[in-house]
Amino acid sequence: MKKYKVYTKWIGYSEIKVEAKSKEEAEQKYYDGDYDVYDESTTGGDLGYGFDDEEVIKVEEVNNDNK
Repeated sequence: MKKYKVYTKWIGYSEIKVEAKSKEEAEQKYYDGDYDVYDESTTGGDLGYGFDDEEVIKVEEVNNDNK
């Protein structure tokens, strides 16, 4: 299984690492919420708002040893 970083945009910015077999699967896993929340970096921190219009803007493969 490869690891992909899914970049999203909203009022802020997120980077989410997702294990998947392809970029398309990584994007779908993001939309399904099928990822480890501890592999997410966001400018929103623990905000409980502002994510209503979040959308995927880029998906890229990352090495398992890259953070």
